[in-house]
Amino acid sequence: MAESYPPGSSADNPTSWYEYVAVIACHQNSPAQPKLEICQQAIDYCQQNAPDSPGPYAIIHRRLADDTGPLSGWQSVAPTCFTPSVPARSGEPAVELTEAMIVEQFHRTDFALPEAVIQPPGGKTLVNLPVYFELAWPAAGFEPQEVDTTTIVGHQVRIRPTLVGITYLTGDGATIGPTTSMGGPYPDGDINHEYTTRAQVNPSISVEYGGEVSVNGGGWRAIPSSATIEGPPVPLEILTSKNRLYDN
Repeated sequence: MAESYPPGSSADNPTSWYEYVAVIACHQNSPAQPKLEICQQAIDYCQQNAPDSPGPYAIIHRRLADDTGPLSGWQSVAPTCFTPSVPARSGEPAVELTEAMIVEQFHRTDFALPEAVIQPPGGKTLVNLPVYFELAWPAAGFEPQEVDTTTIVGHQVRIRPTLVGITYLTGDGATIGPTTSMGGPYPDGDINHEYTTRAQVNPSISVEYGGEVSVNGGGWRAIPSSATIEGPPVPLEILTSKNRLYDN
């Protein structure tokens, strides 16, 4: 297709050319929005009939254009299961989606910041009293298993963060983890720490995210990278207590 030019035009003298778009064969899609929907039937068709293709099943459309803009409307010309290989226009190769592009987009993900929930509540505790930590995900950002969808060089790219490990920073120099435990409240929470001296500390949680990617509705595969995100610190005052005897 990249070598195909309208009559009277050529690669050496490109007075006009064809513009191409691969419209995924789902009912909501059109040349104006070729990847608005990634339907299962388009994925299944290529998996069953062209298992070595990247899919999904699409209909190639083209229109005539020159320096002034489009000269005709879109016309369907052929079906394909090699959707990413369709060029944008005559004389241009298809823009490839590379692993580096996916990794870069992964690191641009708006990851959810891990929030530390501490018990006892109220921002105060006593020395030698177990403090229980729990990780809470905020509404903002993408936590593990939530899907962030974007478009890169014409391809629908879905990125799904995964949990690699959690590290609890107690604020007094100690750490707990890495672990996959989310912690929990008293008395069953398995992430706890005792402070031994009076102090003002700021515990927090650090999360290492991995990720998985799906391109154009295809299967999920691991992204060869990770990202470590620090959560906000939580002020905690460590107090001492004294025992006193009173006469009645």
